[in-house]
Amino acid sequence: MAYISNEVINEIRNKTDIVDVVSKYVNLTKRGKNYIGVCPFHDDHSPSMSVSPEKQIFTCFSCGASGNVFTFVSDFEKISFMDAVKLLGDKVGINIGSNIITKKEKDDYIDIYNLTSKFYQNSLFTNLGKNAIEYLEKRKIDKETIKKFGIGLSIQKVSLTDYLKSKKYNVDKLIDIGLTNENGNDIFINRIMFPIHDLSGNVVAFSGRIYNTKDNSKYINTKETDKFKKGKILYNYHIAREYLKKNDSVILMEGQMDVIRSSTVGINNCIATMGTALTKDHRSILKNMTDNIILCFDGDAAGEKATNAAIEILEDTGINIRVVRLPNNMDPDEYILKEGADSFKEQIKNAISLVDYKMEILKKNKNLNDIKDISSYLNSAVKELVNINDDIAVELNLKKLSTNYNVDYNTLRSKYDNLRSKKKEVVSEIKPKKVYDKYGKAQTSLIYYMLKSNTVINMVEKRVGYFPDKNIRELSNEIIYYFHKYGIINVADFISYIADRDEILHTLKEIIVMDKEEDFKLEEIEDYIFVVNEYHKEVRINDLKMKLKEEKDPLKQAKISLEIMNLRKGVRNGTRD
Repeated sequence: MAYISNEVINEIRNKTDIVDVVSKYVNLTKRGKNYIGVCPFHDDHSPSMSVSPEKQIFTCFSCGASGNVFTFVSDFEKISFMDAVKLLGDKVGINIGSNIITKKEKDDYIDIYNLTSKFYQNSLFTNLGKNAIEYLEKRKIDKETIKKFGIGLSIQKVSLTDYLKSKKYNVDKLIDIGLTNENGNDIFINRIMFPIHDLSGNVVAFSGRIYNTKDNSKYINTKETDKFKKGKILYNYHIAREYLKKNDSVILMEGQMDVIRSSTVGINNCIATMGTALTKDHRSILKNMTDNIILCFDGDAAGEKATNAAIEILEDTGINIRVVRLPNNMDPDEYILKEGADSFKEQIKNAISLVDYKMEILKKNKNLNDIKDISSYLNSAVKELVNINDDIAVELNLKKLSTNYNVDYNTLRSKYDNLRSKKKEVVSEIKPKKVYDKYGKAQTSLIYYMLKSNTVINMVEKRVGYFPDKNIRELSNEIIYYFHKYGIINVADFISYIADRDEILHTLKEIIVMDKEEDFKLEEIEDYIFVVNEYHKEVRINDLKMKLKEEKDPLKQAKISLEIMNLRKGVRNGTRD
């Protein structure tokens, strides 16, 4: 593996603000000196993650996740630390290039897909692409939109496979990543090509649409690969998250053309699933992206089913959900073309709350002039209100039901209270805080304050002979070495320094999130040092006690007892051998 100097890694980190990076994945709110948001590394329903712009680290006090900007991106994107360094280096104009090799061979996937995307885009604007351009223009997709979304064209007469082979890429690799078939020919032929990006904005797949021809498959997507999983990708996520700075909601749609069409009328905070139902992975991405989601699926029965399925996935996340149901079975693309931009914007503006949507759904297939159906509806409606955590919304809806159906309010309230009392609160699992004995507390506290004070580093180096815990021992040695090499301890940079040492990095992360005072007294440090040094005498005393039990010779017993007594005296008096 190639070596990347700590200086280069630190330069990238110094040019990267952790708040800016984390806020692209998680909604952050300023609170005092720090920013808070829901933690993406456990099922967090209230903000428990803190991001410090001063220290350039993040910590979650519920699950214990912590680290610097590189470890955050690495953990969130599920990529290696060095891939995170490369990713952030590219964003600040520091090209690591061939210095990063995370596998036995460099993974060319992203490079190949970037080349392919440019190849398709160039093909669209050749003479062979005139018909495709005309088709897009008829669908009111102009050249500005084509460029914005990187739309391109696959042409039978111009082989992508031959082009990539000329760039020295192996055909087996092209087959493996879904661009070439087993016969060595292009997968996509005579289709308008829509690039699909991962969460970081890298092209990882394509969706190819027919035009001016007939085919059983209107769309063909790249096969699933290690980097393209439909259940983990949201179309246009990388663009929409930038617009969330100006909009407090993200609009979730079913198709990429719905997203593209919305963009043509100035609505850029839209994303779409990749032809699949919403997944738990999607839920995690959305929860970290925003607190407010508008579901705007197709207006037909299938779209209603998809809306209900999405609600089931999202409603226990704490996200505020609103719903748009378009009339006449139209999808957003059709609606904008037929009814216009202003009408669609009104639909979005007037999206109904989740509870109002559910109240309407419960009315379906019920005759609300029939007493039995009214009773059934009201029972279902009150049961649904039990799932709402907003007391004011509950109160308003109970009064609304009482007025609309001429039922005594107290009857509905009694029904609600009874159901509410039976509901079991679901508590999300969080990692219990680690409990230390006095030796563990002393060791971890010394490391905690070594990260904050040069004085403590010097005290530990001169006066602590040996830490009982192996990881603490190695961590202490690394801190002392780092301090002597650089003359300072910066926690964010030190995390990068030990990034390839999994065990001690894990120990460091546990220590970073310890609930300790920032300031300390020297007497406190003295006490911790004493306890750590005391440990070895206690071990020796216990060994001698075992030996004493086994010894039969009275003289030897007396000698052992005297050693134990002297050791205990030394411990009590605080003396050190």
